[in-house]
Amino acid sequence: FGSRALGVSTLRWANLQSVAPLTQMAMTQDRRSSPLLPSLLAVGCLCMLCTRLPVSFLTTSPTGHGRSGRTAMRGFKEDFEAWRSSLTPEEREMVQTQAAGEFNKKFRKSDEFKKDLPEEKVKSFSKILGKFFDAEAADYKKEVAAKVPNYNRLLEKAGDKVLDFAMSSRIVEIDRDADRRYTFATRNAKKAAEKGEMYPQSSPMVEVWEFKNDDAESHEALTKLMDAIKGAQGELSGEDKAVVEELLKIGVPPMGEKLEVFLPQQLVNQLHYAHNYLVKNFEMFKENHTEAEAETVMKAAVEARTKAMVELTEKHVAARDEVEEDVKLMKSLFRSQTKDKYKTKADVLRSIWAELPKYLGKPVPPVDEELLADMEQIPAVQEGEFRHNWGIADKLYKSEAIDAFGMKYLLGVFDTPEEAQKAFTEWNSEYEKARADMKSEMQQWSKQENARLEADTSGADRIKKILEEARR
Repeated sequence: FGSRALGVSTLRWANLQSVAPLTQMAMTQDRRSSPLLPSLLAVGCLCMLCTRLPVSFLTTSPTGHGRSGRTAMRGFKEDFEAWRSSLTPEEREMVQTQAAGEFNKKFRKSDEFKKDLPEEKVKSFSKILGKFFDAEAADYKKEVAAKVPNYNRLLEKAGDKVLDFAMSSRIVEIDRDADRRYTFATRNAKKAAEKGEMYPQSSPMVEVWEFKNDDAESHEALTKLMDAIKGAQGELSGEDKAVVEELLKIGVPPMGEKLEVFLPQQLVNQLHYAHNYLVKNFEMFKENHTEAEAETVMKAAVEARTKAMVELTEKHVAARDEVEEDVKLMKSLFRSQTKDKYKTKADVLRSIWAELPKYLGKPVPPVDEELLADMEQIPAVQEGEFRHNWGIADKLYKSEAIDAFGMKYLLGVFDTPEEAQKAFTEWNSEYEKARADMKSEMQQWSKQENARLEADTSGADRIKKILEEARR
């Protein structure tokens, strides 16, 4: 328990409401009755004991009242120590004996228990207790007053802020080719895993790499590299030849200028890993072998590195081209859709059924006539699905509207950024118009409600009364 609990316990024990009755009882008590002083001293000793207990035991929470209560307790301790030092050794012994036998019925009937201190010392101790209880009562009143909530806090915190409910636009690019590449690469990797094989990295992503060209040695190395590429140009074809021709047009810049080229990210990462792996193992080999052995291994390592680079490059290009071919095939499939060849779903089914024997190697049974009759009622091309841009576009653009709270509203997916922005502009104009209409309606409704409340003030009076009572 804390300092207030001590004060309340003392008040309950003495059945007192103020300091005056306590002082009066101490001064006018019949000396033949059970003396008051031993009990008061017991309370004082209890206070002293509380001051020696750990703070964590005395205090339930680090509130402002706890700090002021500890201050009052320290003041009481000092006053009590000063008062106790004024007692004579005989008086101290008498007080300790009476306190020890407080609950002994036989001792309470003895003359020793009925003895008391001089009247001025009893009066002095009563003043010390009165001072302590007054401080506790003041602290309690302050805490009660502090617990009254501020009912206008919400208005004070946010009443002056104006929330902007205007919508903002966001256009998100959707790379449909990247989606298709991921689908086919994942599918090929699963097929390879079923065979116990690894599918090569096939991502066509490229990144900029800068070649060293700030001294004579690096400039000469770049020149030799360009000459080697130029010599191998005749063996290339297609896209590879076009890339090399573009690189040769750039050429080797003057010494001190940057040479930046685009290289496939995944392939470069693999080549770096292979190079670092060989260097690390060669360094470990050199520590335990002669220079001649190390030189022999170095020659073999260079050949192995060259072979690994060629193999990784070939596998990467093959996997990249395979996935890219699947992407093109998928887009061409969606572009092949026509409205003239097939009128209903039944026509589509008949066409598929006619092709099946070529792939199965045997004839197929005829299609159920009832099924064909049902599918005759379904158009071959649904409204809005003919050559849908989700199937044939390389990139699409998603138009979103974002409100003041961060909520997103999808307005559509379009072929160009201009169409996506136009969709937001048209949608937002309708939204602003609806906001203006709602604001006008709310203003009209507010006037009607204010007029009604001004005519009938009973509800407002009750609320004011409740708030006033709560503030007390």
